[in-house]
Amino acid sequence: MLDWHILVGMAGVSIASILYPLISGLTMGDGESSARIGAGCFLVIVGGPLIQAIAVSGFVLLCLPAIIGGGGFTPGEVIGPLFWPVFKAGFLAMLLVLVLCFIPIVGRMISDTPGVPVFLQGIFMLKPIAKKLYYAITDGSRLPDSAFPSFWDCLGYILIGLALCWAAFMCVAMIADQVKKRRDPVGHLLDRYRQEPSSGMMLVGMFVGPVLGVVPLLMYGQFIGLSIRSLQ
Repeated sequence: MLDWHILVGMAGVSIASILYPLISGLTMGDGESSARIGAGCFLVIVGGPLIQAIAVSGFVLLCLPAIIGGGGFTPGEVIGPLFWPVFKAGFLAMLLVLVLCFIPIVGRMISDTPGVPVFLQGIFMLKPIAKKLYYAITDGSRLPDSAFPSFWDCLGYILIGLALCWAAFMCVAMIADQVKKRRDPVGHLLDRYRQEPSSGMMLVGMFVGPVLGVVPLLMYGQFIGLSIRSLQ
C-alpha cells in the first residue's frame, strides 16, 4: 500500500475520476443549450465508465508486480505482450459492471458505494490475467480457483477499504473544518448550519472515492501473489 509505485497508480486512477465530471461540466456549460446538455450527459453515462476502465486497466498494467506483492512497475519488455490482454479484460470488466448496475437492489448498492465499481473492474481483470501469466511461467499449468479470494474475503476487503478511507476522509474533513473556522468564522457557521459540503470537500471526496476500490484490490492481488508463490 505504501509502495510509491502503488501510490502513483492510485493517484492516476483518482485524477481520471475527477477529470471526466469536470469535462462533462464544461461541455454542458451554463445549461442554456440542449445539445450541450445532451453531450454532457452522454459523457457522464458513457465516458465516465470508459475513462474509469482505461484508468484501472492502466493501473493494473503498470503496477501488476506491486499489486501481487512483487514490487515495482511492470518491466518494459512485458508491457507490450500484456497491453492488449489487460485492456481487453478492462473493457469486458467495464461492460460486466455496467450490466450488474442495472440489476435491482444489487445494482444500486454497487453504484452508490464508493470504490466498488473500481474494485469489481479490478478483480474481473486480475483473475484472467493471473491465470494467463501462471500458465505462461509454468509451461502450461493452470492456476486453481483456490488461489483466488472467496466472495466473503472480497466483502471483507471492501469493508476494510471503506473503514480506512472513511477514517482518512474524516481526518481531512476535520482539518478543512478548522482551516475554514479560523479564516472565515461567519462563513464557517453558515456552512455548518446549511450542512452543505464545500467545493473543496467535494473534490476531496471525488479523489478519495476510487481509493476505496484500489485498497481492497491490493488485498485481492496480495492474496493471489501469495497463492502463486505457495504453489511453486
